[in-house]
Amino acid sequence: PGGTALTLRKKVLFYALLALFTLAVLEGMGRLAYYFALAEWYSSPPPPTLAAGTAAPGAGQAAGIERVGGEELLRAARISHPYYGYTAYDPYSPLNTMPPPQTGPDTVAVGLLGGSVAWEAAPYLQRALTRYFTDRGLDKEPRVIRLGYSGMKQPQQLNIVSFMLAMGGDFDILVNLDGWNELYLAIHNFERDIFPFFPNSWEYLVFLTQEEIALVAQIRTARAQLAQLRGDGAASPLRYTALYGLLQRYRVQQTETRVRQLNYELSDRGAGRSIEQQGPYVPFRDAGQVHQEAARSWYRSSVILDAVAERAGADYYHFLQPSQYIPNAKPLSPREQQQSFDPERASQVNFAETYPLLVQFGQELQQQGINYFDLTQIFNDRTETIYRDFCCHLNPRGNELLAAAMLERLEPALARRAAAEVEERGGVLAVAVPRPLAPAGATPAVPSAPSGGQDAAGSKPDYQVSRRPGNLLLYVKNDCHREHTAASFLLHITPAAAADLPPRYRSRGFVNEDFSFEEGGRRNIGIGGRVCVIERPLPDYPIARIRTGQYNAAGEIWSTELDFGE
Repeated sequence: PGGTALTLRKKVLFYALLALFTLAVLEGMGRLAYYFALAEWYSSPPPPTLAAGTAAPGAGQAAGIERVGGEELLRAARISHPYYGYTAYDPYSPLNTMPPPQTGPDTVAVGLLGGSVAWEAAPYLQRALTRYFTDRGLDKEPRVIRLGYSGMKQPQQLNIVSFMLAMGGDFDILVNLDGWNELYLAIHNFERDIFPFFPNSWEYLVFLTQEEIALVAQIRTARAQLAQLRGDGAASPLRYTALYGLLQRYRVQQTETRVRQLNYELSDRGAGRSIEQQGPYVPFRDAGQVHQEAARSWYRSSVILDAVAERAGADYYHFLQPSQYIPNAKPLSPREQQQSFDPERASQVNFAETYPLLVQFGQELQQQGINYFDLTQIFNDRTETIYRDFCCHLNPRGNELLAAAMLERLEPALARRAAAEVEERGGVLAVAVPRPLAPAGATPAVPSAPSGGQDAAGSKPDYQVSRRPGNLLLYVKNDCHREHTAASFLLHITPAAAADLPPRYRSRGFVNEDFSFEEGGRRNIGIGGRVCVIERPLPDYPIARIRTGQYNAAGEIWSTELDFGE
């Protein structure tokens, strides 16, 4: 009997080892297949939640965003607007709320106009402005207000400012960052028999046939499936195996292909459009004439914006955005040549001839005394990767450089406000008073159904917080409602080296970069659920730990601490 039991144990051990060996072989074959199929070794994505006390970088350029539904999904929903053309499908956007933004004695309101490049640059400009005021010991806090959205172009920026001022809005500084959309999207409309100066995708905002409605429904369903696939892939315990990763990658690619095909089919339906969709008929001869008129419209809109801003007591600054398609504007890295330069798109827009039109009109703006600056050459000595797609968008490093270039040129307007504050305080440049957190002994007001893991302090994080490539801190909240965005966010950053602390923060030992949701958050409501996402740029210096959370007048709502140990 003893020998029989021993033999049975040996058999079990043998088959267990055989199973493990088989799995190891299959995994090895899977990793090889993954490499040969995708030209990169498999790396398991991190789970969607970062536990307190750890720091896991994301997998891929937009890992954190993709886990909650895809950056494309977050920007896809638009609603028509009688004055702006369209806005985001977001009831809390500054473009959809009343009263409009106001200046205040403790803030400097900076309205940022433009398309998606300006929209993405907003948190980086916010950080640069905050540092500017902090380093000078000023109490006032800059507030960057997003007044643009993906695909916007002139005269939408002009219409937005005019309507907001008419409704009682107020700004200290108006910043317009544009250029690409004015040229590319004007041609995009022209080629589909849409008035070039109507908003992008106007024909789908004002009227849809039954067939187009069906296509839109299919697109939204496919995007929701794509979001689910990406979320499942990041959360599955099988994510560490290359075989599962390969299968998941295939399913994601197939769904992405379907979304592209449906979008192409929708954009290709041009027959039988009404005058409401097409707009006024203008007999443009060719694309060159459209480009000429687009540059003139861009110029005239900026002149009017400057005059309107001056009458409203605001400084106006206009920046021409950079582009990888401008000849000799940047030495493209191998990655940019492969992933960020499309010869067909370059030929379609022909920036070698069209962007100089904007440069020429921009020089006339300068001659009229307008604060116009050409930023097309700010990357001409940068060999590292800056552009992240075939359009015009920048990676985190590119956005940092763009924000720094804008801040340098905004300095005269900022210096005047700094001098005014010093004069108000009797000419003494005092250290700003730290913003108070929760009152001692206050009872926290906890939002409904908080999610996330338990941290050391015992409060539950209401947002999933993680660090992603590009030195960004990512906040994600599923099933997100107004109560999850109304409270202020605390963000206390402790550098690894005390020397990295600005003088005003040395007594506290951390840098206070508290913010509101409006300064950098975005929402997706109505397509695949309610998701709130915030990206906050982190300082360049090594970080020891970060404490973040939310608070309101009643006290602290939730908090968590991330220990990076850099």
